[in-house]
Amino acid sequence: MKVALFQFATNAVGKVPAVFENMLALYFVNALENAAGFQVEQLIPRPKEGELLSLTKVLAVDEVREARTSAGAEICIWGSLDFGPEGERVIGNLDITMLVTGTVTGDEVITRRFKFNALSGDVESAVISVDIPALEGLVEDILLAVADLLGHDRSALRLDRIGEGLTCSDRAMIYFVYALKIARNPDTKLKLYLKAISADPYFALAYTNVAQLLIGEGRFGEAMKTLLRAQAHFEGSEMEPDVLNLLGVATLHLGMWKEAVNVWSRSLEARPDYVEVLCNLASAYGMRDMIDEAEGYCRQAIAIDERYPLAWFSLGRIMAKGGRYEGAEEAIRRYIELCPGDPWAYNILGTCLAKLGKDDEAEFELSKAVQLDPDGEAGALARGELQQLRE
Repeated sequence: MKVALFQFATNAVGKVPAVFENMLALYFVNALENAAGFQVEQLIPRPKEGELLSLTKVLAVDEVREARTSAGAEICIWGSLDFGPEGERVIGNLDITMLVTGTVTGDEVITRRFKFNALSGDVESAVISVDIPALEGLVEDILLAVADLLGHDRSALRLDRIGEGLTCSDRAMIYFVYALKIARNPDTKLKLYLKAISADPYFALAYTNVAQLLIGEGRFGEAMKTLLRAQAHFEGSEMEPDVLNLLGVATLHLGMWKEAVNVWSRSLEARPDYVEVLCNLASAYGMRDMIDEAEGYCRQAIAIDERYPLAWFSLGRIMAKGGRYEGAEEAIRRYIELCPGDPWAYNILGTCLAKLGKDDEAEFELSKAVQLDPDGEAGALARGELQQLRE
């Protein structure tokens, strides 16, 4: 089931309510995905540099329904957070209103209310203290309410996974939220994530976020060291496949193809339905022109989740590389349906159409790639293909 989660409106503006709002969202998403097995689409605006955005008015039902349709979600969850005592400088309690609607509720809007008294914060000094085990208990109550509304069997919920990868240290969580939502400079983000790890050396998501940041910066050796440290902490846990997945990425970028494949294979042994790892293995085998093996991993990923865009893109790219242009065209068109606007997809599609002798269609798709990426690599390759086509 796909859930569209919207930002909750608040009656208080500032870092204290905003930080708590993001803490709550992190635990709630974890609960929906890990404990309930739902797919979550977070329809929450990205913060501006250096500040957290607060929503002061509850979203209108029609606006929520329209966004739900665009996201292809079955249900929507939104609502409000009312911090109290109202008008006081020090926050000491919270009233939560959750609104749920969707196909399962027959488009009826259903309301549920919760209370939380395990936080304190000074809105002027931006100091906040949160009882994290109590927060996890609150999220459990919210998740059970959602499950009941959807007719989801309570006994099927993995309530022990609500806090998976997170922390019981409010200090570590505050550093994590600042790194994730406020800081924009990569070095600042890294320092904050490392402070979160220092506050809680077993904060799994902090390790994986550090690794992702370092990989994005091209600092693959540092990422590997971080992930090897994380692996030692989380071996045999639910988080180990995620750590191994990123370790495979860093290893491959360091030129160790065989070692990367072995690491991803270990990740897959621990979590056989890990579609991202299947796609990574497909890409690795595609690099070595092992087309049949690569295609096999892509099709495994699609069999698990046919709406996972990367699986279709990987399949299309690999089939195109192997000269299987009709299959590549079909796969890339499916990817574009799920994830429109990617210039690389239009470049691959146009190239395949040209190989199939569909010149007019090829020109149209290649021109899209150029339009979407006029100064980038995908656009440059598409321009070259267009020139050859016209000649």
